[in-house]
Amino acid sequence: MNDFAGMEELMQDFLTEGSDLLSDVDSKLIDLEKQPHDRDLLNIIFRGFHTIKGGAGFLNATELVTLCHLTENLFDNLRNGELVLNADLMDAIFAATGEVRLMFDSLAQYKQPEAAPPHLITALQAALNGEAVGVSAVTPQVVMPEPATDSSPSSSVSGPDWPVLYQALTATSPVQVQAGSGVPELTSSSAAIQAPLPSIGGAEASSPEIRSFGRRGNDIPGNKAPAAGRRESEVGKDNTIRVDTDRLDQVLNLSGEIGLTKNRLTHLRTDILQGRSDAAILLALDESVSQLDMLVVNLQNAVMKTRMQPIGRLFNKYPRLARDLARQLGKDVELVLSGEETEIDKTMIEDLNDPLVHLIRNAVDHGVENSEQRAAVGKSVKSLVHLSAQQEGDHIIIRITDDGKGMRPEVIRNKAIEKGIISAESASSLDDEQSLSLILLPGFSTKEEISSVSGRGVGMDVVKTNIEKLSGTIGISSVPGKGSEFTISLPLTLAILPVLLLRLCNQSFAVPLSLVREILSVPPNDLQQIAGKATMVVRGEVLPVLSLASLIGWEQTEKPEVGVLMQIDKNSFILSADGFAGHDDVVIKSLDTFRPKGVAGVTMSSEGEIILILDIKELFGELSR
Repeated sequence: MNDFAGMEELMQDFLTEGSDLLSDVDSKLIDLEKQPHDRDLLNIIFRGFHTIKGGAGFLNATELVTLCHLTENLFDNLRNGELVLNADLMDAIFAATGEVRLMFDSLAQYKQPEAAPPHLITALQAALNGEAVGVSAVTPQVVMPEPATDSSPSSSVSGPDWPVLYQALTATSPVQVQAGSGVPELTSSSAAIQAPLPSIGGAEASSPEIRSFGRRGNDIPGNKAPAAGRRESEVGKDNTIRVDTDRLDQVLNLSGEIGLTKNRLTHLRTDILQGRSDAAILLALDESVSQLDMLVVNLQNAVMKTRMQPIGRLFNKYPRLARDLARQLGKDVELVLSGEETEIDKTMIEDLNDPLVHLIRNAVDHGVENSEQRAAVGKSVKSLVHLSAQQEGDHIIIRITDDGKGMRPEVIRNKAIEKGIISAESASSLDDEQSLSLILLPGFSTKEEISSVSGRGVGMDVVKTNIEKLSGTIGISSVPGKGSEFTISLPLTLAILPVLLLRLCNQSFAVPLSLVREILSVPPNDLQQIAGKATMVVRGEVLPVLSLASLIGWEQTEKPEVGVLMQIDKNSFILSADGFAGHDDVVIKSLDTFRPKGVAGVTMSSEGEIILILDIKELFGELSR
């Protein structure tokens, strides 16, 4: 069913502009909460709702127009001093922006959005009339969608029964909880909602019958299946990108210069075919090829820049997430952003969303204390969580830092032993950094009670898995009583990969250069057998020697005498091969229909040979099992 037949192109333009406006409004609302009398912010937010209302009116989206008109009037009264902004009114405004986002989702499917929940309309009208706002009815409950769920694998339930949950908690009419791309909002078909959902940690939330809600039946710690339970509009990724016209002009100019160089080479080719091969022709040919090489490199760099987007477009969604979750938990938390102008590949920005959501929720829920606990130890009442990004060399470094209670390695080790994640013997050999990394393992959680926010030991496992899929790493540091820091290191782009080319049985294989620490020779006399496995001492460090042939399941015909010292996380080993074929920056071609285990993709050499790009992490992981 298409309620907007013939207006599809206009709809897409409206949704693109409207989504950006709404994200900007959400960001400005966070600032307005800190500076409630800032007229510039009030004007910006007012214009945002006014613009969205105008576009919705042109498309005849009546219910969206109604909601935006009410909110617009609310900000008009705030600008004129007829209303005073308070926490309850701010909750109603945030609920309105959440409902607008849900209406956008309906429009994206070319359906007329349903009317806003009556209790929300009632709250906004009450605010316009100068009456108290029933905040408990409009405060969003932060129950973020997670990629993995209930500890009962045999459950046949495909999703949580939200109406039953609501009735169980409030003994009133059911509501529908729509999971958005950011913060889920509550919508209702009833005339009004009289009672709020209880806060996390309440008696109702800890009951056995209710604690299991909030996750899907197939949600198992360590499960790497795609997230389910999302709206159809969220299944596909956004394939559009905004590019600065200056960058497109640069691509166009380079394309023109390459065309001229191609014409020059064509002319030289004709001369050579006609028998001219004097020094002048060869010199001209050499100059043209060198110029073409330079232009192609510049064009490649320019095209890559068109894929780069400011990470601030992702970061700007999180202050609201932190704000809503903190209010739900009864904490005073401010999320501080820095480095928003740092650019990263567009495809990576989308895949970063889930890991960053988990880390921010973790900082607000686990990391920082409530106001009373902070005051008791002499800290400021307000907690600060910092989210920053910066470029260091050919990598992007993202840090999430909090000033909370920190983590104690010995507590984490004991909890991991208690949950059966590792043995006591293994735990005794871990240093503090390795102990902190235990929180990234499936099933680990320090929460005693399962809530709608945490407690099932899934989130941090998801973080590690998704970061590794982006060829990145995550590190953890913490000072008890001072706070914790999570550091994510990512390559600038996944489209071009620096690789080292290895030879095995006259076949070339590529391994990521980022994993290579050193290239060395592996003389047979230097190999030692320990527990039946080949090892080699490199500057006093005993390292295992793994042959490339054994990793990919080939038969070893000759004894390899060259090796690559590689490091994956904290594991170092020597990968031996028959020889080297140099290093190169390659464009990865993915294998969509057929992907052998341990193969990340393919590329082609300058000689036209197809080269497999090995996923060393996957191969090493299989060997370690």
